[in-house]
Amino acid sequence: MKIVKIEEIYHQVSAMESNLYGDYEFRPDNVYQEGSPPNKEIIGQFADKYMLPGSRIENIGALRELHSRCRAGESCLILAEHYSNFDFPIFYRLIENDNRLGPVIAKSLLPIRGMKLSESSPITAIFTRSFDTIIIYPSRSLDSIEDPKEIAAIRKISIPINQAAMREMINRKHNGRIILVFPAGTRYRPWNPSSRKGVREIHSYLKTFDNVIFLAINGNTLPPNVSGDMTQDQVVEDLMILTCSDIVRGREFRKTAEESTPEGKDPKQHIVDRVMFEL
Repeated sequence: MKIVKIEEIYHQVSAMESNLYGDYEFRPDNVYQEGSPPNKEIIGQFADKYMLPGSRIENIGALRELHSRCRAGESCLILAEHYSNFDFPIFYRLIENDNRLGPVIAKSLLPIRGMKLSESSPITAIFTRSFDTIIIYPSRSLDSIEDPKEIAAIRKISIPINQAAMREMINRKHNGRIILVFPAGTRYRPWNPSSRKGVREIHSYLKTFDNVIFLAINGNTLPPNVSGDMTQDQVVEDLMILTCSDIVRGREFRKTAEESTPEGKDPKQHIVDRVMFEL
């Protein structure tokens, strides 16, 4: 297996940086940020290089139907597993390269992204800013904070941003965009079992979407580094098989999951746990 340190593939970073002309400040009136078509192609070439032959999307019929419903004005959501910072670029590239799907469907995808990806390092920021996205302030950011004053200060920033992000998402989902969310809110890291747990806010997404696909991801071309430093992640060649579930109705799924909540358990967390079980 070929292994490459991620910094070794950044010989085109200067060119990618020059292709970014947007306003990337985090504020409520700037939660929707447009990507860079030239950069998406550069990143797509990276994905082509490290995905082994046979990499594919399975059950593409469901994805085609989801896009058809999106174009008809129905709200559509993809809930995906999350193992690496290349998960979305690989999904995008596989769609783009498949003549049964194609660039039109790829361009309809609109991921929800946490602010951390742009704050972690300038190089990671260049990659993440290259795709259209809606920015949120992830709830997980508060998990390790104990100081009430610090939490209050962060909420003054996070609440307006997240409220604006929800308004933006509602607008985009009714205007031709398929929203993509990683329910865990972070990459799964085997040494941290809690990274597999879904965030509670996902129950709200299910309530507001007509159609939902669960996306399983098998393979990982950019496994997280134990250090937590994203620039130390190593690129590896791997067979990538992404599998779409059949389409389910979001509200019906939420209602069924809620009705099966064990006594004494938080219904909202139970709904999210059911999502992670499906994935």
